[in-house]
Amino acid sequence: MLNVIMKDVLGTPAILVGLFAMVGLLLQKKGVVDIVAGTLKTIMGFIMLSVGANVIIGSLDVFGKMFNHAFQISGVIPNNEAIVAVAQRTFGTETALIMVFGMIINVLLARFTPLKYIFLTGHHTMFMACLIAVILITGGIKGIQLIVIGSVILGACMVLFPALLQPFVRKITGSDDFAVGHFGSIGYFVAGTVGKWLGNPKKTTEAVQVPKQLGFLRDTSVAVSLTMTLLFIVVAFFAGKGYIESELSDGMNFFVFSLMQAVTFAVGVYVILQGVRMILAEIVPAFQGIADKLVPDAKPALDCPTVFPFASNAVIIVS
Repeated sequence: MLNVIMKDVLGTPAILVGLFAMVGLLLQKKGVVDIVAGTLKTIMGFIMLSVGANVIIGSLDVFGKMFNHAFQISGVIPNNEAIVAVAQRTFGTETALIMVFGMIINVLLARFTPLKYIFLTGHHTMFMACLIAVILITGGIKGIQLIVIGSVILGACMVLFPALLQPFVRKITGSDDFAVGHFGSIGYFVAGTVGKWLGNPKKTTEAVQVPKQLGFLRDTSVAVSLTMTLLFIVVAFFAGKGYIESELSDGMNFFVFSLMQAVTFAVGVYVILQGVRMILAEIVPAFQGIADKLVPDAKPALDCPTVFPFASNAVIIVS
């Protein structure tokens, strides 16, 4: 029985994260229906990561063959959602533990240090937990030591990164009500510093007339579809019609095949994003509720889109 609990229950990431969500719902004193639904949705969300990963792997396998045939080199498409979903197959338990305990460290640091930030960008917390787990394991760190070190690193980043960007957030938004919680903060800090010294505050992208028709670029699924379509089609032309139709597409027109593979990749990313949202919909509110009680004066650190309304033209232009 103990072996079943340790290996099959706690060793299955989907069930482990579902248990965390259930504890969070119990702490919020939710009803039985909400607890059951929330726990099942969390488990389903984690399984969706695997489903989306399978879709993406299939598409990337085709892209890799096309790319290798066209240029005789191996290429890689860096994508947070895809890489994390694939990594969960091997490092799922470690990722889940580092994520949860890292969130606890975040609350403790916000409670007992001047850095009063609660990091609420859940999917980035998950991505970083996975990255930390993989790097530490590759470096030979395992077991309890892995979870402790990984959680401390994650928790520290969850308060340090929002603090790093807060001066820029105050300038952009004109208030100090919230912070930006994102693990790309070092890049944003560099960009803000460069802009501070080289930019002209009198000239702004908000004065540029951007066609409303380009607003669709803000949709992640559409942006990924367009990007992958461009990549697939360009590589397809270099790989050659004959190779694709004889070796990969089973006779389907090479252009149509490339288009479908690009959209298939986007579908995989969409499934993963939906799975992440299902997981976090139950965990993050519980985390925030606990944080509000322990650190009542803390600032919520939210994802980048929270500042988009303050410079909507810049978002479209950069996209």
